[in-house]
Amino acid sequence: MTLKIFHQVGHNANWNLDSMEQDGAGDGLILSPVHQPKHSIGNVSAEARGRSFFDPQFYLPSSKKKKLQTYSFFPENISGGFSTVDFSAHAFDAAVDCIDFQVEMGFDRLVIPARFFSQMVSDYQQQQEAYTLKPFLEYIRTLSVDKPVFMTLPLTSHMVADVKYREELLNWVTRFPEIHGVYAFVDNERDTKQVRDSDYLYESLAFFKSIVNADLELVIGYTNTEALLFSLLGDITLTFGTFENTRIFSIDKFLESDEGRRGPKARIYLPGLMNWVQYTQAKEIQRDLPEVWDGVYRSTSYGDAALASVTEPTFNQPGLYKHFFLVMYDQIKTLRAMSIVDRYGYLRAALKTAESSYAVIERGRIDLEVHGAGGHIQPWLSAINRYARGFL
Repeated sequence: MTLKIFHQVGHNANWNLDSMEQDGAGDGLILSPVHQPKHSIGNVSAEARGRSFFDPQFYLPSSKKKKLQTYSFFPENISGGFSTVDFSAHAFDAAVDCIDFQVEMGFDRLVIPARFFSQMVSDYQQQQEAYTLKPFLEYIRTLSVDKPVFMTLPLTSHMVADVKYREELLNWVTRFPEIHGVYAFVDNERDTKQVRDSDYLYESLAFFKSIVNADLELVIGYTNTEALLFSLLGDITLTFGTFENTRIFSIDKFLESDEGRRGPKARIYLPGLMNWVQYTQAKEIQRDLPEVWDGVYRSTSYGDAALASVTEPTFNQPGLYKHFFLVMYDQIKTLRAMSIVDRYGYLRAALKTAESSYAVIERGRIDLEVHGAGGHIQPWLSAINRYARGFL
């Protein structure tokens, strides 16, 4: 086991694949059926599939998104229009088709899907068991396939914050001897792109630590750069993605919408600030505060090309995302080589340095817009310090 980071693959999956195969950034892929029709999964090389896994994404079983319609095992399809009552008669058939597909594609593990609940339902465990867990395990037991089995655990920040609720979840996930690991993620609704709630981060670290302590492998999905903090949990798998809907979980992407959306402004990841900064403001730092720039920017061919361009890149061009993958992967490799205690010391020092850099930028009369500013730094420090006091 070692600290890993997988691409949370969304739209423009070839960017992730190229980044991993050509640039050597990332340890595997999490393939996304809401963004990729079934036939395109087979177009991914067998070698790449063999180090990756498939997330069936049963989160909104009534979803009618077009790419999900290409998968016969998706609940809306296999039951001829999803209803909670009727699906139980088709759940085993869905399990057969879904697991057979994962085996056929040669993925490195078998993933049991789950439903997303936005509320803290009292029968969360029972509903997940009836929906997928029991029929999937029933079918997996009949197979002679030597692959680890992961259960999906979709959570909300309210579930994570409730100590009793998450203790019950822990007791539940450890009840099944066939389960080797947990693929977990949290819907954390917020107004900022970066997490600024130190209590949420601490409670997430504490809960995920309990999963690791139960000798279960852990994948934390849909993370932004706060993934770096989760390296304190040990040798787990973290995730990174391109657009925000692969770095922040939301059920919205499973809903059909006719509303057009204006594309966001291009941003570049600056590791010394542990943040994505608007491209135009990054250029201001580069031009007017070169001594700060040297400390916050990490050169890559993609980042250098974007910054040298006479026109501002757009959010739907790959360069700035491939820059992010390379830089973030280097940060993970640095952390990978350290003990957990040393990771804490490294992150604490990096956050303090980022805090100082933000202060110099402000004194230099560059007022970063809210999402690129340093409002996340102190909450992150508070969270890891509290975690270190209790667990390290």
